[in-house]
Amino acid sequence: MRHSRSADFAAALDTADRRRWSDGTHDPNGPMAIAHRARTLQAAWMPQIPDRIRFLVDRCRGKNVLDIGCVAHESSRFDDPGWLHRHIAEAADSCIGVDVLDEDVALMRSAGYDAVAHDLSTGLGPIAARAPFDVIVAGELIEHVGNLDFLFTTARDCLSRTGQLILTTPNPYAPARVRAGQRGVVWENADHVAYLFPSGAAELSERHGLVLTGATTVADRMAERAEPLRALKRAIRASAWKNVGYDTAGDRCGHAAVRPGLRHRLPLVRRDRFLGETFVYVIQLPGRG
Repeated sequence: MRHSRSADFAAALDTADRRRWSDGTHDPNGPMAIAHRARTLQAAWMPQIPDRIRFLVDRCRGKNVLDIGCVAHESSRFDDPGWLHRHIAEAADSCIGVDVLDEDVALMRSAGYDAVAHDLSTGLGPIAARAPFDVIVAGELIEHVGNLDFLFTTARDCLSRTGQLILTTPNPYAPARVRAGQRGVVWENADHVAYLFPSGAAELSERHGLVLTGATTVADRMAERAEPLRALKRAIRASAWKNVGYDTAGDRCGHAAVRPGLRHRLPLVRRDRFLGETFVYVIQLPGRG
């Protein structure tokens, strides 16, 4: 039975492609659906990003960019060295910002920025005339909104054929966030309403005719410093398993079949890859990954 389950799963993985998983099955927990999602995520994993702003600036350099949520809470941020929109606007060939905060957008315009006050959940409005965009940025935005459909719909309708929607958002797996949740400690801003995890980002993308092509976190500096000790611990654990005839996943060494729940349901990645505070997702039109 164990070999049969693994063989069935491997067959599903071989036939899965970038269609919606529901094109081949009605069971979101079935091997075909899981194989489809596993393949998408395996293709999307990226090396950790050392600096969020630098990554976004590099992606926007020389491009036609739409920055959604450009105000970033309030106009007092405009003088902050970490205010994202300034960096993007300086690097892009052209950049328009959009936000629902009318007064703050007016202040941006008076400072020389190209920005409009508009709620994209009501439609493209004045943004339509500026499309297509090479890059659409939503930096630290999606955790504040209750319905993400408008964001993915805007990307679907406004991206160029090779364009990218780039989302940055709090990482739900960040150790400090997980510990705070386990202890019942308030960790988030009071207006945060949701997290987005990699499989969920892939699913939302596919529901709107898009594809998740990149996923990683911004590197955690403390985790980097602790990596040598973690590497030593991993080596000790691996050696202990080998000494009793098992590999590090708990399967018998040399056994050809592996349990889907251990090896295939989620792609194998470095354990420390998702420790950073911020997750980064890159989303594109199909066929452009």
